[in-house]
Amino acid sequence: MIIWRYGNKFQVCLLGVLDLFVAGQNVFFAVAMSSFIAVATDGNMAQFARIAVVAVVGYAAFSVVNYLHATLRATIIRRVNLRVKNIMTAQIVDRDPLPDNNGTTLSFMTNDLKLLETNGVETELTIIEMTLTAIFAIAGGIYFDWVTALVFCIASLVPMGISALTQGPIERRSEQWSQENGRYTSYIKDILTGLDTVRTYHANAVTKTRINEASTQLENSLRGMNVFINHTEIIMNTFIMTFGIILPFAVGTMRIIAGASTVAAFIGVVQLSNYIMNPILQALDAINKRNTTTKIRARVRAAEKTTPDAGSAQPTPTFTGLQLQDVTLMRGDKQIVQHLNLNVAPGTKLLLQAPSGFGKTTILYALMRQIPLTAGSYQIDGQDAASLSPATVSDNFALIKQTPFMFADTLRFNLTLGGKFSDAEINAACIRAQLADLVAEKGLDYNVGESGANLSGGQIQRVEIARAFLHQRPVLLADEATSALDEELTAAINQEFFRSNQTVIAVAHHISDAEKARFDQVIQLA
Repeated sequence: MIIWRYGNKFQVCLLGVLDLFVAGQNVFFAVAMSSFIAVATDGNMAQFARIAVVAVVGYAAFSVVNYLHATLRATIIRRVNLRVKNIMTAQIVDRDPLPDNNGTTLSFMTNDLKLLETNGVETELTIIEMTLTAIFAIAGGIYFDWVTALVFCIASLVPMGISALTQGPIERRSEQWSQENGRYTSYIKDILTGLDTVRTYHANAVTKTRINEASTQLENSLRGMNVFINHTEIIMNTFIMTFGIILPFAVGTMRIIAGASTVAAFIGVVQLSNYIMNPILQALDAINKRNTTTKIRARVRAAEKTTPDAGSAQPTPTFTGLQLQDVTLMRGDKQIVQHLNLNVAPGTKLLLQAPSGFGKTTILYALMRQIPLTAGSYQIDGQDAASLSPATVSDNFALIKQTPFMFADTLRFNLTLGGKFSDAEINAACIRAQLADLVAEKGLDYNVGESGANLSGGQIQRVEIARAFLHQRPVLLADEATSALDEELTAAINQEFFRSNQTVIAVAHHISDAEKARFDQVIQLA
């Protein structure tokens, strides 16, 4: 169970003990009601007073138990949710290949994990609570009149067969909804990212049409799942009304007429019957809802079993070279690169030149093991890269992206990413990246804003370059590294690339012949 696997086991056991008391309160209430009927029939006022005192004191005690139960239940849900989120965060940040569609990952971390909370964690707690409630109610019913109670119990088994028959269809509808939800989230993300482009080229109508189509498919999928679950509940309710209420009431009435039971005992059984039928119905409903999380739970379990990578900075390795042999790369169903061969020695300045869209960036990600090879072999530092963790391989590389990544945090954090660097080291990297003027004006604790909104495009790219210089990795991967800079800044940055002994693997679309001549190797990928 999710709560046992990811929760605090002591807390779960303690909640189970409290569940026993919460379930027992229904029997206490039934006994109290039956006793009131019995003393009313006998006309015994003294006995009535004693029963009333016991009832009031008992319910006060049960109120305290319910308070503790609700608090502990919320605590367990919080702990399980945090554990699951931490597991999936580690999987996505440390181990998963770079996603082809960020919207799908975003949807899983928000919508799917929320569904796991409501239809997984909370329903498991509900199943335990309702099961104990039904067991206590059955035991109390047997105490009052075992025959009538037995009829109630047998009748309660009918919905279980219906639940078993509907489990598979519910899981299939849940999977379809999850896929449509990921598609819808991806559309929304794309639109929010490119809203300026949409408005500039008056693509509002087609954009709204695409979103509305995705919304319709999402809602149709959700409706299909909900309608099926609701229809199942209606069928179960029909059987429960027939076999769980009418039939037991008829049996109980016949036993009173025959003198085999009393009105007080029958009232006790009837009172407890609500805690036989309703909890079983709720437990079955909870089981159906839990089945909607099967795929999500499987993904979390798979992530939990994965060997974690080191999350902190590791000693910089000694780079001895890398080789790609007959490599093929794909993103999704699209083949990006085929039969690629590279041999890069330490200190080499290598240029990969190809038209836009050829897959140059994909090659850089493959070198860092951010995406897997479809075919071919990759050796780095004399070892098969597939035998090394992505984190170990990535420790060889610094990356300058064409579209830089910025946290909504300080300039210092965006340079160090939480690493331990002195101000002298940071300033030296900023000088090399032509960022010293910004640091002098704003300071290292200046907040750059969401996605670097408080900086210009050129400043953002130079932050990315300074970050790469600061971390001093053996190999610098430069993806159109100076595309947002003017000629003067580009020349100064390129001078830093070529002046150091660092291995440089650069990719570019357009580059002057003079700059191209400075590279040791130039590989045309077209």
